[in-house]
Amino acid sequence: MVDDPIRKELDALKADIAKLRGDIAALTDAVRDEASDKVHKTKAKTEERVRGAWEDLEEKLDEVLEQGRSTVGDLETRVGQHPTGSLLTAFGVGFIVAKLLELGGRR
Repeated sequence: MVDDPIRKELDALKADIAKLRGDIAALTDAVRDEASDKVHKTKAKTEERVRGAWEDLEEKLDEVLEQGRSTVGDLETRVGQHPTGSLLTAFGVGFIVAKLLELGGRR
């Protein structure tokens, strides 16, 4: 008869431990699901930001390319209008750069 109350206590303790294991498993699953959800949301936000930054970069590149084309077109027009002056200017700039490089090489 002495074993009966101890046996009941042991059975109750085993039941409490089993319930605790179940609660811990459920809590672990909930934490894993929440973390997974946050990872997916963060990944989606990051991909959206990268996509937006890439689109902005492409837009800026298009603008720079258009400005470059415009500048080259303007330069071609000016050279076409003043071919002799352009040739002399290019020669003069080249001469000056050559002299500067020659002086820099002597040091």
